[in-house]
Amino acid sequence: MQIEDIIYDAAVLKMGVCLERFLKHHPNVSSNDVRSMINEFCMGDDKTRRWMHQIWDERNEVAHPLNERKWKSAHPDERTDAIFNYGRFQKIRQIGLELDKRLKNTTGDHTGMSEIMVSSSLPYDMGNAGDLLKHGALATFVDWFLRYGAKEIRYADPFGGRPWGYIFKDETRRRMEKLESPQMDVGRGGASSMPPQHRKSSLPVIQHAQPHWREYGKYYGSSHVVRNIAEARNKIVHVFASDKDKLARSDLEASGISPIKDHDPENGFGILDKKHDERFDLVLLDPFADLLRNEFGGYRRERPTGHFDSIFQAVERNPELCVVLFVLHVEGDRIATGYAEKRKNIRDFSFSMRCPRIRGTEVDGEDGYDMEILLTSMRFAKKDHSVGALKGCLAELARTLEEVLLLKPGEIEFRHPD
Repeated sequence: MQIEDIIYDAAVLKMGVCLERFLKHHPNVSSNDVRSMINEFCMGDDKTRRWMHQIWDERNEVAHPLNERKWKSAHPDERTDAIFNYGRFQKIRQIGLELDKRLKNTTGDHTGMSEIMVSSSLPYDMGNAGDLLKHGALATFVDWFLRYGAKEIRYADPFGGRPWGYIFKDETRRRMEKLESPQMDVGRGGASSMPPQHRKSSLPVIQHAQPHWREYGKYYGSSHVVRNIAEARNKIVHVFASDKDKLARSDLEASGISPIKDHDPENGFGILDKKHDERFDLVLLDPFADLLRNEFGGYRRERPTGHFDSIFQAVERNPELCVVLFVLHVEGDRIATGYAEKRKNIRDFSFSMRCPRIRGTEVDGEDGYDMEILLTSMRFAKKDHSVGALKGCLAELARTLEEVLLLKPGEIEFRHPD
């Protein structure tokens, strides 16, 4: 492919992104108006005009399969699904990245074109065991927080990643089906014949967190999980996110998530600085496998970075703040000594769940790590009814996930304040 063609195709993709953003802000625009706008925009350039119409047609085909529903009735998020997912845009994204790479090798500088490209495929399947643990705990906390008197929630995710993905593996669908199954105490045969939307879930909060997995195969990331739970309770939600990856930040913003102000995206743990910690009620830290490597140098570092300690400094400054940390243990059963000691020091005001690696499944991203979620807040040290209720909900989450993930009872290690 000639470099002129690469530049041209990347420019067309940029126009497609502009078109998508226009449609998001003007959801009731008619198809005829869009086609007229494309014709006017292309100004006689037949190649570009054909490209843009093809983008529009394929977008509608993906967003509205078999024309089963009209554009105006679609959920707002579905109006941007095609821009993130269908094959043509993924292919052109690779062209754009290749353009950046080739020009950087030639001129020593980026074109900036990659910033409008769609995020690449992830090295794991969204909806894997780690996601179910992380998003289950996050949804449980948000639901508890709003259920016990809060009128709103302010949430920040400096490692935001993808706003959503799609479920492609049968095993992931089986798990979601199980999470949507009726409670054990429902009379025999009484729930199986009911439509899914009328069944009583064994863990209703998961249904609120992932409302579109069955109909559209859509699996939401953390920021949208928080938003979905708050909206299900008719409460006010303020969701802010960032990521050191420019493409992920662009995707998050395009999906309706606000950027974190005055935050360096290269340093996600900077969200715990004193200037930030009173702005939020809940912060999620999900630095993939980097935390223990950076903090303890592959379990052997002599001079830790201090990131782990910053969590507890933040919750001490703001006793109402909850910091949720997702940890991937690279070395399996062996927990970093320093990490184990630090976790022991905060046991009086933290909940944790640790899930073993899940082997032998078709779901990518869950057989390389033991996965742990750690919720830390000074409010957990209170021995009151509400904290007891949270403990019960998290314990039920652990039991449910054991069943869904086909684990033995007790394999998800659940720790709570004494």
